[in-house]
Amino acid sequence: MASRKKKNLMKRTARVYLNDLNVGKSEVVRQFLFQCHDVMQYFVDLFWQRKEFSGKLADLPTVHRAKKKFGITTRLGQALAKQASECVSSVHKKDRKRKPQLKRHTVTLFYHFVTISPFKKKGFDWCVKLIGSGAPKLVIPLKSTSVINQRIAQGWQLSKTIRMGLKKGRLWIDFIFEKVRPPLKTSGQVVGMDSNYKNGVVFSDSQVVGQDIYQRIQGFKKRQKHTHAEIKSRLGHALKKVDWSSVKVLSIEDLKKVKQGKRGTFSRLFNRRLSHWLYRTLVQLLERKCEEEGIQLVVKDPFKTSQFCSNCNRWDRRNRKGDRFRCVHCGYLAHADHNAAHNLELLGSAGVYGLRSYLSSKRQSFG
Repeated sequence: MASRKKKNLMKRTARVYLNDLNVGKSEVVRQFLFQCHDVMQYFVDLFWQRKEFSGKLADLPTVHRAKKKFGITTRLGQALAKQASECVSSVHKKDRKRKPQLKRHTVTLFYHFVTISPFKKKGFDWCVKLIGSGAPKLVIPLKSTSVINQRIAQGWQLSKTIRMGLKKGRLWIDFIFEKVRPPLKTSGQVVGMDSNYKNGVVFSDSQVVGQDIYQRIQGFKKRQKHTHAEIKSRLGHALKKVDWSSVKVLSIEDLKKVKQGKRGTFSRLFNRRLSHWLYRTLVQLLERKCEEEGIQLVVKDPFKTSQFCSNCNRWDRRNRKGDRFRCVHCGYLAHADHNAAHNLELLGSAGVYGLRSYLSSKRQSFG
């Protein structure tokens, strides 16, 4: 069955599309994925009906039911039941009442089903061999990618497990890389970060990246495809330019519910352009980067951070006008995003969630 989860390990993936796979092998892999999809959906239906949301291994009688129905091996049935159980458990934890429907044809194959080794002949770099136990016996030669080469050069270890799937008619394999997570830094500075699609990513230590993304978004046509993929790539390249060496704690805004109650506030054109600023993707990239660098990532309440003066610690709604911040109390002048980044740094240093808590601790209140 699946190997026990090792604690303190980071995991990353690198996808390779099977463009060079011949027609016969492609059809075998497709049929295998279709079968796995049907079996996992069967298990999902069964676990949901039984209200089994633990995510644990299924018992043998349950596995044998699928074995008899679909003609699969016990080992493959156990693996698919485990993946279906984890899917049901994940949905249940999110308080969703609807039974999950598996739309993607994806399966995780452990070392019982697959081996990975360098390809010995010319023309390819890797050999993924499906070795049976319920999976078809098949040799899949693959060419390496820049991401794979980069991971190996950085000391990441190739896992014995792969993910295989089908996306828009194209077969792919995800290599999984593992590396020991570095300890959190004990020295360095707390840095705040503010972000928006117009001014990019602004840090309180004066670093600014991603300013070019706004102009690119403005140039997108209404029905242009792959725009989100391009923005994700640009965000990734932007974060590579940041110097993380002196950062111990990164404090960012919690914008999960930032759009609540804002329906009808902005024009359709502005909403379409704003949808290209992938905040959740940016957070995910930051989570990975902070994990790799040993930086603690903390999330703070964005309430009034753009109108609160980081110089005199007083709030007034008149302080901000567009991108310009000028405190009406002390005259402090700055870019609004830089001021917000400093306020997030302040919250990170104080160890509080928002300005309400910070001011309460200082026995102050908003005027």
